Amino acid sequence: MRRAAFEVHVAEPGAASESVPPLLRDDNGEPPEGRGHRSGEGAGREPRLLVAELVEQAPPGREVPLHVQVTRATGDAGAALRPFRLGPDGARLLITAHAPGLLALGDLQQELLVSPGRDSDVLRFGLRTMAPGLHTVTVRAFHGGTFLGELRVQISVQADTPARDGPTHSAPLTTLAFDPGEVTLQVLKAADGSYSFQLLSETTYAPESFRLHAGDPRAVKERIYDELRRIAAAATPGAGADRDQSRRRLRNLGVQLWATAVPDAVRRQFWEEADGVTALTVLGEHDVVPWELLYPLDGHLEGDGFLAEWLPVVRRVFGQDRVRALALPRAAFVVPPGSPPEADHEVAALRATLGDAVVDGGTLTRRAAVSSLIEEGFTGLLHFACHNAFTGAGSHVTMADGPFDPIDLAYATQSGALRASRPMVFFNACRSAGEIDWFSTSLGWASQFLRAGAGAFIGTLWPVRSDSALLFANAFYDHFVSQGQNLGQTSLHARRAIRDQGGDPSWLAYAVYGSPAACAAAP
Repeated sequence: MRRAAFEVHVAEPGAASESVPPLLRDDNGEPPEGRGHRSGEGAGREPRLLVAELVEQAPPGREVPLHVQVTRATGDAGAALRPFRLGPDGARLLITAHAPGLLALGDLQQELLVSPGRDSDVLRFGLRTMAPGLHTVTVRAFHGGTFLGELRVQISVQADTPARDGPTHSAPLTTLAFDPGEVTLQVLKAADGSYSFQLLSETTYAPESFRLHAGDPRAVKERIYDELRRIAAAATPGAGADRDQSRRRLRNLGVQLWATAVPDAVRRQFWEEADGVTALTVLGEHDVVPWELLYPLDGHLEGDGFLAEWLPVVRRVFGQDRVRALALPRAAFVVPPGSPPEADHEVAALRATLGDAVVDGGTLTRRAAVSSLIEEGFTGLLHFACHNAFTGAGSHVTMADGPFDPIDLAYATQSGALRASRPMVFFNACRSAGEIDWFSTSLGWASQFLRAGAGAFIGTLWPVRSDSALLFANAFYDHFVSQGQNLGQTSLHARRAIRDQGGDPSWLAYAVYGSPAACAAAP
C-alpha cells in the first residue's frame, strides 16, 4: 500500500469561457473584456461585501432578527476587495441561513437583488432563542448553483441576561459570476442530529430534512474505507477477472450509498437537473458520505458510472474562499525520509511537467522548514509525496525532525497566512483528506490549509496504492498545467486515467477542494 503508515482508520465555465486559455485571463482569473463573460458579469466592476448583524447575547425566548445585506466596499468599511463585473440589470442572489439551536420564525432562504452603484436592500431572517449555550449562525450567498461567499456570527443564550448588540460581520464576494451548469449540494447538520440536504442550481429547491438511521455515519464510513483499503491492497493491475469483481463490488457500494444516504426528493431533483449539470460542489458536512463513491441509479435512470467519473465533483469547507485563478510561479516538494520509492519518481515527473518557467523551491524533509514556508505565505504549489498516518487522534507525517500534524498549521490558519498568495496544496498521501472532531469544529489537513487561505487542496479519503498515486499525480498535472484545463475537468480526467488498475479503487479516493472553474494562471 502506498503512503500508508496507516494505522486505523461545478463548475466548468461555458463553452465561450472554456475556450479562453489560462494565460489570457486577467489578474482576477477572468477572461479579458469581451471574451466569454459568464452570467452576472458586465462592463461595471464593483467590490462587494456580504454583511450580517445579530445580537451577540440574549435570554431564552427572545426574538433575535438576523439582518443580511450585500454592500459596496467603499471608504474604510470592510476590506479592500477584488472587484467584480455586474451587469446593468444586477444579479439576483440566494441568501441562506443555517441556525442550529435557534427557532426559525420564517424561511431561512431568501432572494436578494444586487444592483449596480448601490447597496442592496436588507433581508430580515426571524430567529428566536431557545436553549442556553453558544450558537453559531452561518450565512451563505449563491448565484444560480454557484457558491459566492459565507460568514458566521455567534450568539450566546443565557438566562437573566439582557440582549446585547453584536458587531457587524462581513465577508468578501470577489465575484458574482456563476457558471451555467454548476450545481451545489449544501449539507447541514441540525442541533437534533438530523441533516438538511439542499440542491442549488438555477432552480432553487427547498431543503430536505433527513435522519440517518445508523446514527453517527462515521462508523459506517470507516467500515467502507476499511473494505476499500483491502480491495486496493489485493488489486493486481492487468487481472481482468479480479478487476471486474472489484468493479462490481464498488458499484454496489456506490448504489447502496446513493439509495440510502441521499434523500428521495434530492435524488429526484438531481435527475431533473442531470442533463444540464457540468459540475457538482458539495458544501457543508463532508464527513457524512464519501460523495465521490456515489453511483446514481434509480430504476431506469442511470448516469455514466460513479458520480465522480461522470461529473467533476469538488468539495468546499467553511472559511474557504472562492479562488478562480491559481498562480504557480514556484513549486516546493515535501518528501521526508522513509517516503515511498515512487515519491522520487513523482517529484521528478512533476518538475518536468512544470518546466523552467516555475521556480523550483526544493525538496523539504524537516517540519520546521515546512512550517516556516507556510507561515511566511508561500506562493505557488506545495506538493506532498509521503506517508500519512491516520488514527482516531488524527493525521501526522513523520518528518526528519519529528511529527508534523494539522495543529502545526493553527498559527497559519488563524493569521490567514496564505490568503494573499492562495497556493495550491496537493497532499498525495494516505487519508490526507481525513478529519476528526476537535471541540467545535473538525480538524484535518484540508480544513486547516483551506482556512489558512489555500486556493485549492487535493487529498485522499482512504489509503491508496503508491503506483496509482503516482499515475494520478502525473495525469492531474498534465491536464491542469500542460493542457490548461480547469480544476473540475482536471480531477475528472485524472480519475478516468487510472480507473482500470486491476480493480484498485484509488481513483475514487481523491477529494478535491476548490472552485471547479479554477485554472492555473501564468507564472
